[in-house]
This record gives sequence, C-alpha cells and structure tokens, in this order.
Amino acid sequence: MIKKHIQEAIQGYQLPQKSCSCGCGGCDVAPKIALLETKAPISEGLRYHIENGVSLQDNVFRIGSKKYLQLFAEARMLNEWKTISLDENSLHLIENTDIGKFGIYEGKKVPLDLPMLDEQGEDTSWTDDEGNKITLQDILDMTKNVPQKDYPTEKLAKIVLNWDDNPEEVERIDQVEISKQYPILIMVDEGGKIQWILDGNHRAQKALRSKSKTIPAKLIKPSNLDAKAKKILLGLPIELNEGKKVPLDLPKNIEEAEFKGKEVEIGKPKRGGSKAYYVYVMDGDKVKKVSFGSGGLRAKIKNKEARNAFAARHNCDQKKDRTTAGYWSCNLPRYAPALGLGPKMNTYW
Repeated sequence: MIKKHIQEAIQGYQLPQKSCSCGCGGCDVAPKIALLETKAPISEGLRYHIENGVSLQDNVFRIGSKKYLQLFAEARMLNEWKTISLDENSLHLIENTDIGKFGIYEGKKVPLDLPMLDEQGEDTSWTDDEGNKITLQDILDMTKNVPQKDYPTEKLAKIVLNWDDNPEEVERIDQVEISKQYPILIMVDEGGKIQWILDGNHRAQKALRSKSKTIPAKLIKPSNLDAKAKKILLGLPIELNEGKKVPLDLPKNIEEAEFKGKEVEIGKPKRGGSKAYYVYVMDGDKVKKVSFGSGGLRAKIKNKEARNAFAARHNCDQKKDRTTAGYWSCNLPRYAPALGLGPKMNTYW
C-alpha cells in the first residue's frame, strides 16, 4: 500500500489559486479537461476524467498502478499534439513533473517523480499452482462498479490478520491511511457472509486499534469476479463428481457423513473446537474429528519465511495421513479461504 504522505506529495504539485476575472471570487477559474479534436482516440480512463470533469491531480486510479501512470502518459502525449485542453493543475503536473515517465535504475525500469511507493503496491498479486496470476489492479478493475459502504469494524476482529509480534508489519499499520479513496476489499459469499479480507488487512488493523466504528469497504462476491479470478482466489473451477458439482478439494466419493449422530461435512476444515480448527475425516469406515492448529498458524500464513520454517520443523513433506493433526496443520494454506485466512495457496507450509 501507499504511505500517507505520498498522495499529499502528488497533490502538492499545483499552482496557487488565481482570482476570477470578475472579482467575485466564486467563479470556477480552472477549465475542465476537454478534447480539442473530438474524434481523437482516447482511453476509457481519460474519457471518464473528461466526461466527469476530474483533474489529473485527482486521478481515479490507484497511485502507482499501471493505469494511473498510463493516464498521465496519454495526457502528456495529447498535450504535446495540442489535441487536449487541460485544467490548470493537470497542466502543471504534465509540464512540471515526470509522472507517467520511466527511467532505468540499477538495470530496472522505475516510474519517475512518484516518491516512496511501498514495495508491494502494484506487485500485489495471487498465483495458483498452474502459474496463473491475477493482480490487485485486476481485481480493482473488475470490481469498480461494486458499491462502497461503511463496514462495521467489529465484524473484522475475528478475521483480520494479526502481526503484533512483527515490528515491521506494526510499522506498516501505523503508516497506512484509512480513506474512502482506498476502501478495503472483503471477500464474501453470495449471501454476503464474510470470508476473508482480500486487500486491506493493515488498514483494518489500524481501524480496530483506533476504535473506529466503521471502515470504507467493498464487499466482493464470487459473481463479481471473472473465471480466472475465481479459479485463483477461490480454488475454482469445479468438476463433476458422479454428476454433481463439488469443489476440487473435497474427496471424490464422499462429501457428508455422520459423527455421533450428527451430519457433518468431510474434509472441510472449520474454525473452533478444542484448538483453533477442526475437520471431520474418514478413518477407515468411521468418521473421525481432528482438532489442530493455533493462532500462531493464522499469524504466519502470509509470511513466507515463517511458513518455510514451519514446514521444515514439522517435516510437512512427510505428512500424508489425513487422519492426523499434523497433516492438516501442514496443509492449512490450501484451505485458507474456508477459514477466512485469505486466498487459497496450493502448498503446504
């Protein structure tokens, strides 16, 4: 994410306000963005800014994203061709900064005049075991029409990732800014039941720490995503099992059984029980309840080094018995969506 003062730095590139010509002080002296040649081909993003009178200073795309930079580059090119008229602040950004341009630093292409971008920003992405990748910007683009709402923070307390034992992450929590411009993204099912925080755990933590009652959020349903995103984030697509559609992670020949006279789902971990999680499995011809895990697993699931250390310490590559707690602890990342721990990761720790 982006540190608080980055947006302030970007918005700081503007000319002093001028008085209007009539002297009333109330005129809109800054002209809107407008095309001088109506047939000039432009991107959908620039067209939105023109039709809605949005200055480049208030670029609607996420700061540092590909589309954010492309918008400046496109406006700069059209300004050089004299086919666009820019408002005062937009023109100042185009003529006095290099936003939208790139340079080479230590052999790597980097954006110019865009200070102190957080390392994860545009690189935030998810990948499945087949190498398919989807970025945060992809998610933002496909959910741009999902309405924003003020979501009760108390509902996030049980699912937000906790980094109290990680000073670097705590520092990030202190640095992030909560604003309507960057709502957190919450994954929910089609009925609206919360699953996990897709993007914005640090902002959610900050809201909880500051005792804010609500936080700007978008509730993302599976139906808001395209097929690729569903596959990567939710473990889809699904396949037919004896004529019935079932998630790929479930056993092929059994989905439900009885445990102590109660119908239970087989092979689907859940929160609660004597430990952090539990799951029902088939042990021969009987159903067995396996309790496993702790809060520590939840805290470390996104920390690659911690996951690797856990896998080595617990010999996860040797854990093959589904009736043991060790197997399920080692394979917890594969069931992250069902447990509200984030997107699926097809790997053991």
